[in-house]
Amino acid sequence: MEAVQRFNTAANRRSDRVSIAFPVEVSGVDFSGNPFRETTKTSTVSRYGCCVSLPQLVPPGQEVHVRRPVSQEQVVGRVVAEMGSLVDGHLYGISILKSCEDLWGIHFSLFSIQEKLLDSMYEGVYFVNRERRITYWNQGAERLAGFSASDAVGELCSNGMMIHVDESGKPLCNRGCPLTSVMADGQSRQAAVYLRHKDGHRVPVGVRVMPMRNSAGTIVGAAEVFSERTVTIGSEQRIHALEKLAFNDSLTNLPNRRYMEFKISQALLDHQEFGRQYGLLMFDLDRFKQINDTHTHEVGDALLKAIAETLLRNLRPVEVIARWGGEEFVALMADVEAIALGDLAERCRVLIAQSSVPSGETRASVTASIGATMLSHTDSALSSIRRADELMYESKRSGGDRTSAG
Repeated sequence: MEAVQRFNTAANRRSDRVSIAFPVEVSGVDFSGNPFRETTKTSTVSRYGCCVSLPQLVPPGQEVHVRRPVSQEQVVGRVVAEMGSLVDGHLYGISILKSCEDLWGIHFSLFSIQEKLLDSMYEGVYFVNRERRITYWNQGAERLAGFSASDAVGELCSNGMMIHVDESGKPLCNRGCPLTSVMADGQSRQAAVYLRHKDGHRVPVGVRVMPMRNSAGTIVGAAEVFSERTVTIGSEQRIHALEKLAFNDSLTNLPNRRYMEFKISQALLDHQEFGRQYGLLMFDLDRFKQINDTHTHEVGDALLKAIAETLLRNLRPVEVIARWGGEEFVALMADVEAIALGDLAERCRVLIAQSSVPSGETRASVTASIGATMLSHTDSALSSIRRADELMYESKRSGGDRTSAG
């Protein structure tokens, strides 16, 4: 009776339970007096005990030995009571008189009032034991990484979760992991890394890692605090990157339709105020769908890039070439007369027809229908584009591979 009372006292000192499936070996004597030794797993652990599943019926108060095969740590405990029946046996609560932090590799003194404080932090915080198995996961970690505490606790931090990488994309879990280094030498560390969010995207974070020690000073795990960081680049680079995002076509790297509309509006103001002459060419590649159907979309994309490069390299730097959309391109020509604009259109038509890309043992090429028009004082950006578009369709109706001017 005295022994049971001592274990009940220990149970009252038990800290909050943590749901972790640790492999353990439990040995003792069953209800019939027969010795047993079972390999099983914990369902929860605490500073002064655990819950395990056993196939045997074991009486309350029965002494058992609990051993972690991976660490060879062993403690003596006592069955408190059967806590429920399972498909493969019975769930028992085991009370342990002394602290079993070393057995689990968890510093349980942190799982009390401090846990509530940690949950209120904006930063992500998580703890791992010596195996790098997560033993605590706060709400900040859930917000930043997308994984809930139920997703994370009990899992190896490298087991398909955040998989930290450095700036070059090198994975850090197997080599260069700050958690492993801290547990090896006890020195705190900081690092700038990229974690993988549960949704799949990468998040830049700054991490601070500290060792966790038990009351004897032995390292039993590590704690990581992480917060989202801003990837800093020069302001000029950032402006250039934003402009490129807003005004460039990602496939051809030419300016896009939005940028061309802006440049046509500028050209019209220049023409109306100062009389500078501008011409507009609109290109549509003939029967381009057949290229995609016959040679694949990859070949079609390669051909679009080749034609964009042809136009870019064979017109003056003052000309603006843009991808209008799909297989359409637009060119804005500065300081040209109508006759010169027609000559430029014909040169572009011939060069487009001579552009090709490999496709298996053959090459894929295409022709273009072109509409050519001069900007006038009465134009708006919309009306000048519409006129060039109508002329381009006149070329298509005539069989393609030709220029219509007006």
